[in-house]
This record gives sequence, structure tokens and C-alpha cells, in this order.
Amino acid sequence: MNERWDTTVDGELEPEPARPRPTLRILAVAGVPQRAEPMFLSSVQTAIGRAIEGPGVELADPRVSRLHAVIELDMRARRARIVAKSTIPTEVGDHPVREEVLLDGSLVFMGSSALLFRWMPPEPPDDDVPIWGLLGDAPTLRSVRRIIHRVGPTEATVLLLGESGTGKELAAQALHQASRRRGPLVAVNCGAIPSALAEAHFFGHVAGSYTGATKDGPGLFRAAAGGTLFLDEIGDLPAELQPKLLRVLEERVVTPVGAVKPVPVDVRVIAATNRDVLDDVAAGRFRGDLYARVSDFSLELPSLRTRPEDVLHLLARDLGDDAPPLSPALLRALLLHDWPFNVRELRKVAAQLLIVGAGSERLELAMLGPGLGPIAREQRRSSAAELGSSPRMSSDVGPAARRAPDRDALDGLLTEHHGVIADVARAMGRSRRQVHRWIEQHGLDLERYRSR
Repeated sequence: MNERWDTTVDGELEPEPARPRPTLRILAVAGVPQRAEPMFLSSVQTAIGRAIEGPGVELADPRVSRLHAVIELDMRARRARIVAKSTIPTEVGDHPVREEVLLDGSLVFMGSSALLFRWMPPEPPDDDVPIWGLLGDAPTLRSVRRIIHRVGPTEATVLLLGESGTGKELAAQALHQASRRRGPLVAVNCGAIPSALAEAHFFGHVAGSYTGATKDGPGLFRAAAGGTLFLDEIGDLPAELQPKLLRVLEERVVTPVGAVKPVPVDVRVIAATNRDVLDDVAAGRFRGDLYARVSDFSLELPSLRTRPEDVLHLLARDLGDDAPPLSPALLRALLLHDWPFNVRELRKVAAQLLIVGAGSERLELAMLGPGLGPIAREQRRSSAAELGSSPRMSSDVGPAARRAPDRDALDGLLTEHHGVIADVARAMGRSRRQVHRWIEQHGLDLERYRSR
């Protein structure tokens, strides 16, 4: 790299007030998920390793070198980079590096440990109020919880946006609980109601108004009187019902099917969709005036792939306190997966690990099987590494990575894997023959590790 880095300031850096500051959060150590607050980095250089001298980040991971990497800061340019100091790989995202610029949200892997780099406000807001089900420490989710507690007591019609599995129904429940309303929360999936019966379901009907209507029905709006009506998947609302729903929202009255006199309703409406409603408006599938009416306030629920600090925390919640540690390959795959179905998909993965991994000393990537996008690709990378033919390792890292690891690092790996050469080779991404050469080079007694 040819970029110049300003490292002329000694001691503590003094960033300008209110400017984002660099932080590092430990996500896992030796395969064990951690629940730690982010650490603000204030020194020009922050060392990371198993036994560093002076201030820095210590990781009790036998697969991490004594000094594994250093984060260098240039606060004037608001930039950070990580520089590897060990022959055991340091990875940023899905590839090993010698030095790399760290962006907000960069994932750093070393050994069986993982860290997250972020730029965060100097003083994180402390008005975060827990909400059942909406768990996580990501700044975006903290912001969602704060907004829910502010918007909840109002009468604003709220439109919840977000992908499937991001917790829109949980957010609707929280908004209702934060409101001053004492009536019930009534939820309905707009795409699950037959078009022919949609009007009667929403607005009610009188006896005899259609075949099978043997008695009066209140409809969903009147069933939610004094409370909240949650219209899930409002983007799937039948086109013929949209102008009638708009009239109800504007006039606060419903006219049951078969009736001529409107009935007043006192209901707050919360809507949700995983579709791009503005695209539907532009295409004529959703009325623009209805969109404007249901979105007095819009709130987007963040996807899980934008919240890497929450993945292992949520997984550990489902696995339980006695869960075995995660293998390096599984750790990387979980944190790098796109999670298209978000928390629902994560809970499915946790359930599978609980079943397949019962009684195991370590949870392995192979326990999940194929079909999880980047996880499947990671399986192929692991297989290539076991054969000593990882192309990324040889082409991206350069000659330094082909030098022998230091004695302490190799000793730690042999100790962790009880002298099993195949496991050490897999962890380092090198061949068994190469590991044997390094053992001979450092004069280590292989039987000593196997007898422990």
C-alpha cells in the first residue's frame, strides 16, 4: 500500500467532539460468543494478541499469536487499518490480509476469535429501553427501540418496513404496549384473506348480507375498538379494498357489508410490509394516497446481515449456556452469512446445531449441511485448506505468510489440537507436510502434545 498514514502523534489521540470514534467489539474468543461492550480506541496503535505488552486487546485463544495484529489510526483522516504481525492468518471479511483499511462494520478474524470494527458516536446514547423479542446491541436496533418508545404513545399511523424475519410483528406489539390505548391488539395478514370476503372481514357485515352470514359480524376494525389494528403485509391488500380502507383511515367510520349507516371506530392502525411500497405505487399496484395515509411515521427494521454484533448473541441465547464452542469455520460462516430470512433463519440454524451437535465437544460447520449461501462456499474453502491448496492464502497474503509460524503460535495450535497434524493443518490452511517441517524446524516434540 502506498498511502501515507499520520502516526506522528504520541500517546492519546484527541478526536474532535461529536465526531465518530473508532471502536472494537470482541464477538468471540476461542469459539465462545462474548457479550462485551465496544471498546473505544484512543491510541495511535492498538495491539491485539494472546499475550501483548502494554495496553491493547488480549484474546485468550491458543490459536492467536502473542502479538497477532495491530490497528493503526489516523484520526485526522478518520481512517483505520489493521496490520498483521503473525504468520497465522488475520482475515478481514472473507479473505486473509497483511494490511487492510477497516471500514465501519468490518469483521476481523484471527484464530478462533472474531472482532467487529465500527465508527461510533463518542458518547453512545444511554436511553436504550429493552423491548421483549427485539434483542441486540447493534446501533441500528438500539435506535429502533428508542423510536418505538417515542412514537408508541402518539396516535401516529406507523408503517413498519423490513425484510421477512426482522421482527416487524414484535415492533407492532411494542408500539401497542407503549401506547395509551387499553383496547386489544388485533393482527391480520392482508395477503391471507380471500378477496371476496375481505370487505366483510375488515368492516363487518349484517346478517343475511351474503350467503352464510347468519348473524352480524363486527369486523376487524370494530374488534380492535380502543386498541390497535395491525395490518401485516399491507402491500398484499386487494386493489378493490384500498380506497375503502383509505376512507376508514380518514373518516374513522366503517360501513358493514349490507348496512347503510356508518359506524364510528376508535382504532390506531399499524401497518407492515416487506415490499418496496414506493415501487408498487409507481407501478399502480398500491394507491399513493393510501401509502401517504398509513405512513404518518415510517420505521425500518434492520436486517440481520447489517447487525453482525447480534448474530452470536442471538445464537447463544438459543443454544444455552452449556453449548460447546464454535469451530473457526462455523464462526466465520455464521458471521459472513447474508441471512436472507434474518432471525427466523438464525433460530433454525440454532435448532439444527442443538440436535446434530448434542454431546459434541465443538460445534462444526458440517453439522449444518449445504444450502446456506456463503456457508456452503465456506465449506469448499475449508476442504481446500485441508488439502493444502487454498488459493487465497497463497495469492493474497504474499511471501510473509509462507514463513514458518513463531514457536509460541505453533505450540498453541498443537496444544489445542492435541498434536493432531490434520487439525493443525486445517486451522492454518496449509498441508500436513508443511506442518511437519515447521515442527522439525522449531524442535517441538509431537508426542508431548499427544500425551496431554
